[in-house]
Amino acid sequence: MIRSYIPLPLPPGKRAKKQNSCAKRWLSFFGAAVSACALCLTINSGQARFENYLYAQISQPMSDIVLVIPKKVVKQNLRLDAKAALLLRVGASGRENIIFKKNTDEIFPIASLTKLMAAAVIFGNPQIYDFEKTTTISQKAAVQDDVPVFGNLLEGENYTISQLVHLMLFYSSNDAAYALAEFMGIDEFVTAMNQKAVQIGLEKTLFYNATGLDIESGLCNHSSAADLLALTRHILEVYPDIFSTTITSGPYRTENGIFSINLWDGQTLAGGKTGYTQKAGGCMIMVIANDSGSYYINILLGSASSEARVVEMQKLVNFANNHN
Repeated sequence: MIRSYIPLPLPPGKRAKKQNSCAKRWLSFFGAAVSACALCLTINSGQARFENYLYAQISQPMSDIVLVIPKKVVKQNLRLDAKAALLLRVGASGRENIIFKKNTDEIFPIASLTKLMAAAVIFGNPQIYDFEKTTTISQKAAVQDDVPVFGNLLEGENYTISQLVHLMLFYSSNDAAYALAEFMGIDEFVTAMNQKAVQIGLEKTLFYNATGLDIESGLCNHSSAADLLALTRHILEVYPDIFSTTITSGPYRTENGIFSINLWDGQTLAGGKTGYTQKAGGCMIMVIANDSGSYYINILLGSASSEARVVEMQKLVNFANNHN
């Protein structure tokens, strides 16, 4: 038979200890509650003081608030001693970015940069200009001014069209340019140059001769940096052999030319042309390719001299490489 459990009363000593234990527990509970209340009051008081501080900062007069404004980073511009210039970067994807420009739409004499258009006419008329054909240098061709030592042609000499084109583009031979224009007919050739300028969309370009020499009447071939950029693009796209010819070396290299420019690591010279007359000053076009597949078109017009065009073009090249 299972007996039910009947609790027995605690002895007096045990009962007193249990009562004391309960009392201690109640005291601990009330102490914790008081501490919690005190902590809450402290937090609330601190929060109120913090809010008052923030309000004071916000509500103070604007004249008393010191604003810290970050300084604007201003990139140093390029100081170029030339009448006009243009620097275009073409990325490997074909994206274009004009890095520098100065007076790009103003009209200036272009001297022997003219010969790039003369070459475009020659390359564009293969039915007339068979590069293997030979032509004889006339008296008028032989007496053109400002010709280099290698390219100073003599009356009665025979040259192939290919040889004359190289002399015109690499050595800037005015004798060779005149002889090539004679091969088509001087007037017809200049007309063809101006017609091609219209076709390309060169609105501020006009040619009077194939050499780029100033004319006694005061006239001279002229263009703008923007137009020359369009001409350079056209040559790169349609007649790339023209620029290849400009860097196909002969017996010697001319002074103060495109080979006088120091290129940066990973760059190669893809082509270019120089020019100089008293009216035009020093002029230069350079196309520089990068290992990355991008390239730069550099155009300079109206520097002080042939020597100065090298100095100023070097500034453009350096500026392009330092540009971010």
